[in-house]
Amino acid sequence: MTLIRLLIAFACLQASYSYASSITEQIHNYIDRVEIPRLSDIYPAADIEISLNNQAALSYLPTCQNPAISIENQRPNATKRTTYAISCTSPEWKSFVPVTQSILISAIKVVSPINRGQTINQNNTGIGQVDITSLRGQVFTKKNPPYGLVASRNLRINTFLTDNLTKQPTLVKKGNQILITARTGNIIVKMNGKALEDGVKGQQIRVKNTSSGRIIYAKVVTDSEVLVNY
Repeated sequence: MTLIRLLIAFACLQASYSYASSITEQIHNYIDRVEIPRLSDIYPAADIEISLNNQAALSYLPTCQNPAISIENQRPNATKRTTYAISCTSPEWKSFVPVTQSILISAIKVVSPINRGQTINQNNTGIGQVDITSLRGQVFTKKNPPYGLVASRNLRINTFLTDNLTKQPTLVKKGNQILITARTGNIIVKMNGKALEDGVKGQQIRVKNTSSGRIIYAKVVTDSEVLVNY
């Protein structure tokens, strides 16, 4: 009787292992057919890896009578971690599988120390491979370089540059003499002015018309010109 019980237990274990493998295979097929192509469209040329966490828990799920289980990504906008909802209708059950993603791309990094406020250029940066799921902010690439921006803090060698670490350079400084261009329809009027505060490109700053003494807001266009639209 002991031998028979052992054989039955072994058979049950094998069936459970086979069933768990079947679910795992379906999830991996979903990853290969759906998730990796989807992420590849978002991150072209990236090396993408997706791994399942806590796979052992799949062996405790009831046997699904349907040919295939239903799988849905609960957080498709996530980069590093998400969860797949897997479900069966006969018998009816639903479970969740935690997933870890790795998205490796070529991005621009610091190759020599950059001080806060220093301009970022091709001489102090280079290209490296980085898992963007480990970074905060949008990384810069060859197609979208940060050249001309300035560092918002001191940056060490091998730091990958993101929009959180950079900012637009100050084009107009407080006290600078500038040209104010006023536009209304097809009529353009130019006048001399003075910047009353610092400004980056596209920023609205206070400027003073040196002829009339009037203070207005104008958009920074270059290091010597601001624009007013009426």
